[in-house]
Amino acid sequence: MGKIAQGAFGGVSGKVGNLIGSSWKGIDYFRIKAANRHDPKTEKQVNQRNRFGGVVGFADLLREELINPIWKHKAVRMTPSNLFVKTNIKAFDQEGKISDFSLLKMTVGSLPFNAKIKASEDPKQIDISWSKLLKPNAARDEDKLNLFIMMDGDMVLMTDLDAKRSDLEATVMVPYEPGMTIQVYAFFSSLDGNAYSDSVHAEVTLN
Repeated sequence: MGKIAQGAFGGVSGKVGNLIGSSWKGIDYFRIKAANRHDPKTEKQVNQRNRFGGVVGFADLLREELINPIWKHKAVRMTPSNLFVKTNIKAFDQEGKISDFSLLKMTVGSLPFNAKIKASEDPKQIDISWSKLLKPNAARDEDKLNLFIMMDGDMVLMTDLDAKRSDLEATVMVPYEPGMTIQVYAFFSSLDGNAYSDSVHAEVTLN
């Protein structure tokens, strides 16, 4: 038997009818247990499930290194992974694959960042430039440049770059060969790691 204290939405525990009381981070809530029914499998529902499964699987790969430390600063009443899935599901197609890399947000945050990313004239390098802020707000000259790069199934997170906001530009060597096309996501992080920018995407073919 379940118990309900402090009114219908406070201090819930156990099961009451088809409601299961639980708590997450001090937030009491009801989970509704679905009634037994045939699992609908219309084409639209299957496509949506595939899309959802694709982004959830992608999030699983990034949870520890990227999602938990960064997205937690923007997640409100949900887990960082849930916010990542909600934000990025539109980038996946009905087969559960990434169909539009420009729709992916690898990071979200309050720091401003407006970057241009292109292949460098030198092989295996990319050039990144950004404008000086007229109104710094929360940004600092010491904000650090970071990169997340994808090429087919390979993913690389580069966080120890020798580039900061006051430099206004950076040339970075990447671990891929000339002629390869890579998906680049650049973003800033504060020096203490407690603030981030939205990621900026570019598709780059290396020279």
